[in-house]
Amino acid sequence: MNSLFQITDFPEFSWSYSRHKMITQCKRKYAYHYYVSHNGWLDSASAQSQSAYRLKKVSTLSMYAGQAVRQVITEAISDYTSTQLVPDEQNLVKKVQQLLNNALRDSTDYGELWYHKPAQYKMLLEFYENGYISKKDLKDMHTRVQICIHHFLQSKSFCDMVSLPLEVESHQSFRSINVYDHKVYAPFHSLFKHTNTEEFTIVDWKTSKQTKDDLFQLAIYALYVLAEYNISVDGIKVRNEYLLSSSSRTYQLTLHEIEAVLRQVDTSIDYMKTFLEDSEVNQPLPLEHFPKADTPASCHGCAFKELCQTG
Repeated sequence: MNSLFQITDFPEFSWSYSRHKMITQCKRKYAYHYYVSHNGWLDSASAQSQSAYRLKKVSTLSMYAGQAVRQVITEAISDYTSTQLVPDEQNLVKKVQQLLNNALRDSTDYGELWYHKPAQYKMLLEFYENGYISKKDLKDMHTRVQICIHHFLQSKSFCDMVSLPLEVESHQSFRSINVYDHKVYAPFHSLFKHTNTEEFTIVDWKTSKQTKDDLFQLAIYALYVLAEYNISVDGIKVRNEYLLSSSSRTYQLTLHEIEAVLRQVDTSIDYMKTFLEDSEVNQPLPLEHFPKADTPASCHGCAFKELCQTG
C-alpha cells in the first residue's frame, strides 16, 4: 500500500470546511479523496489511483440535485441583477430538472465514457451501485427540487434583492485567503452589499437540514469577506437559507467568535498535518495510517467503500 503514495507532486496543502468535515467523518475516505486519487486522471497512474479518482467524481442523487439547485439559483440571481425581472418558478424548476436528466443520461447511457473520462461525464452513485434509480427516488427528488425553488423565490435573501438597494457581488467558485500561511477556501454562494449602509450579507443556500456546524461554515466565509474587503466584523452578516423548510438564520458575528473560528481552523490544520509524512510537500503517511470509519452507517453514500472492501 505504501506504493500508493510514492508520487511526490501533491498540490500544496490547503484547508476547506469540506476537507475538515471529511477527515472527522472518515480518515480513509479523506485519504482516497485527497491523496490516493491524485494524478488518477493520468494513463500512467496506478490502477488504485485511477479507481479513486473515478470514484471521487461519483455523486449521490441528493448531492447532485443540491448542486444543480444552487447552480440554477446562482444563474437566476445573476439574471435578475441584469434584467430586474423576477424569474419564472417553473422555468427554474425545468432548468434544474434538465441538469438532473443530463446526469441520469450520462449514468445510464454513457457509463463506458464516464469510466475513461470521469471529469467529463456524470455518474450517480445509486445507478453505479444498483444499475438503476427507482422511479420513487426520482419522483421524490423532483418534488424536493420544486419545494427548494419555490422557497428560494420566497426567501428573505431574494425578497431583499427585490425590495432593497443591494449590490450583488460577482460569483466566484474558488475564493480563498491565507490563514496561518495556508490557503483556506471559502466557496460561499452569494454575497450582497447594501448600497446605503455598505453592510455585507453572506448567503449560503441549503438544500439539506440544519446542522450544528452551519454557523462555523458561515464564519469561515466571513473570514474571506473581512480580508478581501478590509472591513470590520460589524459590517458583515451571515445567513443560511434552508430551502426545504423555508426558513433562514441570520447572524451578526463578534470579533470574539471570529478569533475562536481562527483557532479552530488552526487546530484543524494541525490535526490534518499529523497524517503527513512530509508537510513541506504535502506527502501523506502510508494508507494504513488512515483508519476506516468504525460505524457502518458512515459508509452510506460513500463511493469509496468498494476500495475499502478490496484494499
